[in-house]
Amino acid sequence: MPGANDTLRYTNVSINSIGNYTQTGVNFNWDFSNVVSTSEGLREFLAATQTPYALFFFGEYGEKIADTLVGGTGTLTITKVYDFYKKQTTPVNAYAIHGTGMTISGLPVPSFYTDKDELYNFPMSYPKYDSSTFKFSTTTAGLLPIKYSKEGYRTTTVDGWGTVKTPYGSRSCLRLITTQYSKDTTTITIPAIPPLPALPPIKIGIQNNIKSYQWLDLTSKIPFLSVTGNLIGNNFTITQIRYRGYKIESTPTAFSPELDISAMSIYPNPVKDKLWLNSDQSTVFQYTITDINGALIKTEVVSGLSSLQSIDVSEFKTGLYVICIKQDQSTSYLKFIKE
Repeated sequence: MPGANDTLRYTNVSINSIGNYTQTGVNFNWDFSNVVSTSEGLREFLAATQTPYALFFFGEYGEKIADTLVGGTGTLTITKVYDFYKKQTTPVNAYAIHGTGMTISGLPVPSFYTDKDELYNFPMSYPKYDSSTFKFSTTTAGLLPIKYSKEGYRTTTVDGWGTVKTPYGSRSCLRLITTQYSKDTTTITIPAIPPLPALPPIKIGIQNNIKSYQWLDLTSKIPFLSVTGNLIGNNFTITQIRYRGYKIESTPTAFSPELDISAMSIYPNPVKDKLWLNSDQSTVFQYTITDINGALIKTEVVSGLSSLQSIDVSEFKTGLYVICIKQDQSTSYLKFIKE
């Protein structure tokens, strides 16, 4: 499961390309290597101390789910929305969501689950079935005219194990189905406008059932593959398909040591502030820098007025990077370390 400072890359998949995802069994082989990859994204988990909510969720880690929910020039703004997670051992050994933080008109405000939502209960093995309840409500401190609450239960069934294959590769996995049965309620408070009295709060409730087929392995920290959608009665409608990582053959990090790198050299390596490219000819070329997970960091077309070209990497995070250099008909891939 994810922890503080984990940055995890995923790829979205065209819904029509998934094929039969419901089959399962013992020592089963799920082959989704031919799905159509559409876009990529990152899930970033920060220690609470790196968020505006350190005092409320100390020891937990947050994932930003929205930069802005309510903006504009009005008196009410809601920004910096985080969900907070924790690997707990009591009352059950589980990976659970504990609450949400949001900044309301500049003030950090926490909202807590009064009954934690255990997303995964451990140990997890085949076969297994478990269920848990949850209850959550946003703040009622008068800061918001709208209150959101939800309560319900979650079921999880481990219904198979084997090997799953995606465009990112193959993994040994457990296959599970998790379903959230939730009653979501929005309460709107209309303040009194003298001489008229305040009106009773308006409550709008909907049933929100979400089902997800997931393939979990030991190292990916998020599902290696997930098929998620809405459940209305017995009708399941897919809304999202993702696999962990990226499409290998289209990503610069999947380079071969046989590629020609004689046309370029880089120094210093490791580097602190400025990385220099040294070309054996002055010509137009393009460079692209990605992190080791393949996320694009920087790209530029260089006119080639000089055989030396500097790149400012002072704002890069510490870690390993790959630079792809395209010059005439050659392509070079080199690694460097940012200190």
